Amino acid sequence: MADAPDYLSKKYIDGVYIPSGLLVVGCLIVKREWLPYAIALALAMGGYKVWAMQVRKVLKPNEFQSFELKEKTIISHNVAIYRFKLPTETAILGLPIGQHISIAATLKQPDGDSKEIVRSYTPISGDHQPGYFDLLIKSYPTGNISKYMASLIVGQTIKVRGPKGAMIYTPNMVRHFGMIAGGTGITPMLQIIRAVIRGRPTGDKTQIDLIFANVNKEDILLKEDLDQLAKEDAGFRVYYVLNNPPEKWDGGVGFVTPEMITKWLPKPADDVKLLLCGPPPMISAMKKSSESLGFKKAKPVSKLEDQVFAF
Repeated sequence: MADAPDYLSKKYIDGVYIPSGLLVVGCLIVKREWLPYAIALALAMGGYKVWAMQVRKVLKPNEFQSFELKEKTIISHNVAIYRFKLPTETAILGLPIGQHISIAATLKQPDGDSKEIVRSYTPISGDHQPGYFDLLIKSYPTGNISKYMASLIVGQTIKVRGPKGAMIYTPNMVRHFGMIAGGTGITPMLQIIRAVIRGRPTGDKTQIDLIFANVNKEDILLKEDLDQLAKEDAGFRVYYVLNNPPEKWDGGVGFVTPEMITKWLPKPADDVKLLLCGPPPMISAMKKSSESLGFKKAKPVSKLEDQVFAF
């Protein structure tokens, strides 16, 4: 279950206590002898409403469940945000910050046989947004699940299982995050960035510096969102790197280099963690670069306590 509900909140007062009270008082005025039945009915209806208003986590780690596509927002010719409906308006995925979900689909293969394909994705929404979850997905010509997602229309469903992953973010778990993301590898980073910024009022002081690498300027996913977050929060900074920059580009050019990491990300320290997410060749290169700069050697499979963590 989620956090304990506030039974004195406005939604309980307006949705449970006032209607139940009106039922009882109305019966008391109109037909006093029916009062016991009115009280019983008020208790039953109120109890049901309280039960229905509870925030429930829907994810099951060992079982795929179907969720219906509610809305599809086209970002570019091969990128879209897919909004999936949860069972109730108060339901949440129950996905810890830093973890991801598995999506499965049975797809026909080149040899004619059908095969269940499973891929991992990180929602760009969070448990503070009940009733739905959002996935940002880029469709690739050779991608199985990404092409399947692009073909979905509103009303169709996908199969989801989770949570999964070794990263679970907790406020102030480190003093400073350095992040290097490539392409759609921005999604787990954005999940953590937003969680940190949401936690500022309650004392999250984590600093974040992000290097976000892409091929072309139009490939930069959610750039407006990232720029707005950096503008609003002094503890978050982003540096963009492009392989093919336009004229008058003031960001980085080419591949992410050790020199860029030294200039734009925090130096190695016990209270610093470096997060990596992107294409495998990029991650391999970043692991080598980080080690050459004094970070602890990244492991083949990352664990929460590692200084260099690859999603």
